[in-house]
Amino acid sequence: MTSAHYRVWAPDDSPEALAAFAAAALPFLGRDEARNNLQLSILDAVLGGRYQEAVLVAALDAAGEVGAVLLRTPPWPLLLPSGCAPPALEASLAWMLAHDPGAPGITGPLPEVADAAARWAARLGIAVRRRMHQGVYALRAVRTRERAAGRMRLAAEGDRGRIVPWLHAFQLEAMRRIETEAETAFASFVGHAVRRLYLWEDEAGGAVSLAGRSGRTPNGVRIGPVYTPPEHRGHGYGEALVAAVSQRELEDGAQACYLYTDLDYGASNRLYLRVGYEKIGESAEMRFVGVEG
Repeated sequence: MTSAHYRVWAPDDSPEALAAFAAAALPFLGRDEARNNLQLSILDAVLGGRYQEAVLVAALDAAGEVGAVLLRTPPWPLLLPSGCAPPALEASLAWMLAHDPGAPGITGPLPEVADAAARWAARLGIAVRRRMHQGVYALRAVRTRERAAGRMRLAAEGDRGRIVPWLHAFQLEAMRRIETEAETAFASFVGHAVRRLYLWEDEAGGAVSLAGRSGRTPNGVRIGPVYTPPEHRGHGYGEALVAAVSQRELEDGAQACYLYTDLDYGASNRLYLRVGYEKIGESAEMRFVGVEG
């Protein structure tokens, strides 16, 4: 890896340093807000006081222009955005390898993330495999069509007993493992200023589907998780809820809604297309074999 013409900037965790980093990184990430929606929302969360162990790195050219940005919130994989200049990315990866070599993987847009993960693994003499292959979707207007009867409501503390098992089941189904304890995930949403969980209630008043607003970008919001228990599937509840949540966010000022889907699940991808989401790219999580995080 070479780092010619770029210097690496890794801010400390003081509010002033984080604010300066964000002032430089946000315009860079915002050049491709749709494909960088995850990275933008994580940086927003760091600025809001979450992820206090976050590692942030930018590579600057001789004029001080940002050429690459990398983020990691241990124990999660390194986040690689779209739009990195190759020599700037090399400089940033070299810094990360020297200061945070225990990253369990790299997540980011294809094909860039596959190449970055391969170079990282080769440097450390380890193997890499693709763990998740996702579609990146964006919506700017909800498609009008007849949907399941019922209503959307904001989840509250009293819904804990129902939602916690659903969040547990969602992770097992969507991610094939428990990434975050369901109780912790629930607490990170309910009562939070940015993150929210919504429920869809059928005509009888029973909760039948779940959708979340998981973060924000400069001009939009991230939608997820989305989960309908098996016993309630096939009735269009998930589509109705995603449409209602997306419409609410647009009416509240978001210019776009973003979400990720597992490309191996055709039914969910078709659901989002019916709501009005359009696929704008693909992302992958590349995991380093034998490295746990």
